Amino acid sequence: MKVGILGGTFDPIHIGHLIAASSVYEALNLDTVVFMPAGDPWQKRDRELSTGQQRLEMVKIATSDDDRFQASDIEIMRTGPTYAIDTVREWKRLNPSDELFWIVGSDALSGIPSWHEWEEFVSEVTVVAVNRVGQIASVPFNVVSVEMPEVRISATQLRDRFINKLDTKYLVPEKVSEYISEQGLYQE
Repeated sequence: MKVGILGGTFDPIHIGHLIAASSVYEALNLDTVVFMPAGDPWQKRDRELSTGQQRLEMVKIATSDDDRFQASDIEIMRTGPTYAIDTVREWKRLNPSDELFWIVGSDALSGIPSWHEWEEFVSEVTVVAVNRVGQIASVPFNVVSVEMPEVRISATQLRDRFINKLDTKYLVPEKVSEYISEQGLYQE
């Protein structure tokens, strides 16, 4: 199977994530895209996150009506820092015949060489960059580029919108927004 993996914090998941997954799914003729919330994202320890279970639940809610997508708890269930290479190794152990396509925003490409065992990581997957605002960085590994409709929203902006009780309609799936309200997430 050709499997796209879209990892991230997903705090919260938003339409940009869904459009990116859809664009890569179509462009590369994938069999599925797996949304994989990070359990303990070591590069985001400078801020408080919603729990792994809450972020996973938001992903499940956002992807439940689309047969192309699935949610995985691999990283949520693993203890210790979340490293992409560990996820790839575990996925390949469970699904040895899968071809993996790791989806990132083009703005995140230049950070990959700071990842734990990044050289091994890029040798095990096809890195796919979807356009984000700005140029695609020059990186020391091969990248497949996929164009997607431009969406200028970030999870940081969305958390601020929720905190300030501003409209998030069309930016976050409605059921995810309801879950955020029910859980009392992103409140001051």
